[in-house]
Amino acid sequence: MRGVLEQLPLMSGKIVDGTRHEKVLSYMRLYLSSDSAVEQLMSWNVLDTLVLCLQPQSDMRVTATAVRFLGDALRAHNGEVLWTAVHATQIIEWIVDNTDSPHALVRVAWLHFMRQASYINDSAFTMLLDRVDYPRLLLRRLLDSSYFVVAEACALLGRLFYANNSIDPKLSALVEQLVARPFRMQTSARKAAVLAAVETLLLLKNSEVQQFVHRVFAQPMEPYLYDNDRLVRDRALDVLELVVLDVDAQGVCELVAVLARRVDMNANVVLRCLAAVVKQLPNNKCVDEGEAQRLGQMIATMGVELLLRIHPAVDGSDVDQIETQITSSDVDRIQSQVAKAAQQSPSAASTIACEAARIVREHSQTSFSAHTASSMCLLLSNSRVQQHTQLVQLVLSTLLQTLRLAHSRTHVQMVPQLISTFAIRAPGLRGVFDLAHELLCSCTTEFVRSLEHAVRTRIVDVEWEARDTVLEFITRAVREHAWPSVEQLATRQVVDDAVRALTDAEEYVRASAAYLLAAVVERGDEERAWYVSEHSHLTGSDLARLVADSEAFVKRAALDLVHALGTRGTGMWVECLSYRTLYDLADDPDFEVRVRCARVLALLTQNSAVDAELQSTSLLLEMCRDSSRYVRAECLRSLRELKQNTQDVDMTNEPGPKRVDVGEQSSLCEKLKKIDLAQLEASLSAEHLYQEALDTQVARELMREQSDANAGNNILDCY
Repeated sequence: MRGVLEQLPLMSGKIVDGTRHEKVLSYMRLYLSSDSAVEQLMSWNVLDTLVLCLQPQSDMRVTATAVRFLGDALRAHNGEVLWTAVHATQIIEWIVDNTDSPHALVRVAWLHFMRQASYINDSAFTMLLDRVDYPRLLLRRLLDSSYFVVAEACALLGRLFYANNSIDPKLSALVEQLVARPFRMQTSARKAAVLAAVETLLLLKNSEVQQFVHRVFAQPMEPYLYDNDRLVRDRALDVLELVVLDVDAQGVCELVAVLARRVDMNANVVLRCLAAVVKQLPNNKCVDEGEAQRLGQMIATMGVELLLRIHPAVDGSDVDQIETQITSSDVDRIQSQVAKAAQQSPSAASTIACEAARIVREHSQTSFSAHTASSMCLLLSNSRVQQHTQLVQLVLSTLLQTLRLAHSRTHVQMVPQLISTFAIRAPGLRGVFDLAHELLCSCTTEFVRSLEHAVRTRIVDVEWEARDTVLEFITRAVREHAWPSVEQLATRQVVDDAVRALTDAEEYVRASAAYLLAAVVERGDEERAWYVSEHSHLTGSDLARLVADSEAFVKRAALDLVHALGTRGTGMWVECLSYRTLYDLADDPDFEVRVRCARVLALLTQNSAVDAELQSTSLLLEMCRDSSRYVRAECLRSLRELKQNTQDVDMTNEPGPKRVDVGEQSSLCEKLKKIDLAQLEASLSAEHLYQEALDTQVARELMREQSDANAGNNILDCY
């Protein structure tokens, strides 16, 4: 950690990868979790080092990293000691002089530092606030062009507005000044600032603050909701969600009435507002639970009816014959007006259908409706709906959430039908499979058989992502559920399909097929594991081609399959290996391939004849010097087990043939003695592994500079 700090001011300004600084900050933050972190930092003269990062010539990313780290250090154990020491340095003057830095990163870091320092809240912090004229400063930051700066300014506003069990008079005057300007005279930036401030104060959940907001923010919300700027509209919707939480049933009905009168202005906005109402009604403590359920159901039913009007369940059917359940005149008016708007153009109908689906989806999070479930199924069978990817996703997610709340076997049987619906592509399939995975815990054998038939229809899908998703689902089911509950899912026919998928043109499918077969061998019963190992299309040469695949992730899956077969003790798995193959795998650029190679080598050492032929022990010992600590950790585990087995052979005096002859045993013991297992283990600490993660996650080409050598780029080279 000390080396990282000392190298921080020296990080090159020509680093291309901007995430490197975030990774360094993440590493330093990890150190602050220790109770003695502040004392240790003080002994290293950390403030002197951080001051070097605040020089005018410093890279702004280094400056921002240093300021954010210092702010986080103030919140650590004994951070008050560090805060006192800060006032004896140039840091406070830098804070005062850089309130309006031209760099957004520095402005964010500045606000972060002030927010963290506010938790100390002593006279020195109060004096600092006065020096920077914090009300005017916050006003400028709320009007900032950077969204990240505005978000951090809101966080600081929330910290200071009610810090000492009372509303700060200067900040209350600021908010009043901010919202006082009439809407028509506000710029988009000011509108967003007004809404950001109101949202921040409402999130404080303080009755005194809420009364203040309702008093000063007396102007209606509608102009903001219908503004031309999308960011303003989105902010207004966020505020509306908070407002809905604090109004009674009458207030909710009045809101719906207002929306009904404005529906001709913008139907999409009205529907988004209704979705916000439905979303927050279950969390509203001012509305009776039964009344909230009734209001939510009324609005959600309107959404369903809108969807069925725009996309009739049967192509060409008369939509006027659809029986409506709407009883509220305001909601009925919204439905009729929106339906008319949807008839203006196909694009308008498509957008309105998506907004209506969002309303139904929000209601399905807390309530089950058989009418909703059946309607969503009908919509998914509609050819026009199937052509609209976004609408399919919304309808599908609504149906899946509805089925999660269902307790009827009839509704559960919809899951295999959904899997067999080819209009549902890979992203939607993942959601269906998540639900199927949950149902496997308590489903019937009939359901599992229906599921197996459905997945077999999609395992040959023309879309490779769908094939890949199906294989991943079966693998997950086999690994996470008891074998008897998934035996009817991972049938011999499914194994046949997976073996054929090993030669798929798409590498992701090949990898998923190998993972599935490995899972069946590891978790399945003897009969199914034997069927895999003795499969006529899974010979040693087939495995050898898979192990030699050009893609690293396919090799990982292939080695997992080889290891699973070897663990089960089948003989054919050795046929795919040779010394040259193992040597290449041990030297593979991908460290995860090398980890799996070490695992397979450990398995090979258990057979003296195979070990002698393939020299697996020698290769395993060589891999102890691998650059990856993950690889060395696997070697350490294997060598400890091998060393214990060797000692057991030495101690036995029973007559009969030994596992290895005396010469081989002596040679093996000599090789093992040369490996310092304690030193090997010492290099596997969590800190070193964290360093390695930073080193391996960034591609070298992203770190190139324009001219001179890459000095200072890898800050963790201090290790």
